[in-house]
Amino acid sequence: MKMLRLVFGDIGLVIITVFASFMGVGQISAQAGLDAPQTAIMTLLSVASPAQAAAMQILADGGFWVAAIVTMIVVNLRFIVMSASILGRLPAGRGWSNVSAIGLISASSFAVILSRLMGNAPRRPALYASLVCLFCATAATLGAIAGQQLAASVPSAIGAVLGAIIPVYFATLLARLWIYRGLMIHALAGALLIPPAYSVIGSVSLLVMPLAAAAIHAMVEHRGGRSDD
Repeated sequence: MKMLRLVFGDIGLVIITVFASFMGVGQISAQAGLDAPQTAIMTLLSVASPAQAAAMQILADGGFWVAAIVTMIVVNLRFIVMSASILGRLPAGRGWSNVSAIGLISASSFAVILSRLMGNAPRRPALYASLVCLFCATAATLGAIAGQQLAASVPSAIGAVLGAIIPVYFATLLARLWIYRGLMIHALAGALLIPPAYSVIGSVSLLVMPLAAAAIHAMVEHRGGRSDD
């Protein structure tokens, strides 16, 4: 019970926002022709609203499944770095137990888990991480299904507002990790670049602009490192 109180204390507001933002993703899924079970499966497989939104937009625009899947894989490559950051703070020697604990990690659960483990870490960090991931993934799935089911009765403008919550709440979560200010700046840059680019290159902007922001950020850091030498 103590662990559950800690988890819900950390993610109470987060899961509400995750639910709301994934309603926007669910609406896009309905436009792409997916039913509720397919939307739920896509949500659990992608565990990231930007990746799923990009994939669903590609399908809605008449693109192929292969292009949608490749887009999700590329966008979700960031989870390799996120997973490594969390695994480095879990007890050593537990192998698959630690890996399974973060199997459903998302941007939201990553920000919550990392800030907790960097501060007053719980006695059982792997259990804490697994519960945070599970509850965030559940909220995302339920939100996506709700958005898919209500797509016909919810105006597209409201769906767009819900989708816009995604970069806003992610940047807010990252603000708790100011020690990683570079990551926060990267997230904000991607969020600011996507809207103007979307009007020019469409859904591809969801993939291209975050990668462009990451490349620029990496070059700046590399030059900064060389100047320090």
